[in-house]
Amino acid sequence: MRPEEARAALDDVRRRGAQSRAEYLGYGFSRPYLLVSALLLFISFASFDLPNPWGGAVLFPAVVLLVGMLTVCLRRATVRRPLTSREALLAAAAGIALVGLFRGLSAAAQAGDVPVPHTVVAAVLSVVSLLVADRVRDTLVARVRGADGR
Repeated sequence: MRPEEARAALDDVRRRGAQSRAEYLGYGFSRPYLLVSALLLFISFASFDLPNPWGGAVLFPAVVLLVGMLTVCLRRATVRRPLTSREALLAAAAGIALVGLFRGLSAAAQAGDVPVPHTVVAAVLSVVSLLVADRVRDTLVARVRGADGR
């Protein structure tokens, strides 16, 4: 094999890898999954305003919805990739930041005597997370496709 052929083959492997990453990101951040994720976020955070036995009871349907969404997402995925440690770390950091933001905003809403502070904050965070996730998806897919040169 000549060096030009090896370089062309390596470029083709890189291009195919970038295509699969772009498809993976576009599918994982698609609107239906983002909407269900925002609904799960809202249910989980708003349940803090419910009285004691109902707060935990509301989380059971949310867990069932989460398992259903993950099952459908994994079965219908056109590209399957293992989760990298970097992706897991970023997801964990985003989750921790979201919970911290929720706690801070909830404390501020309670101090401001908002009638149902957790529900209001949950609604705001759900809408903001939808907007941010939409922007993140577009940015990441463009970056991956830009690295591909297409």
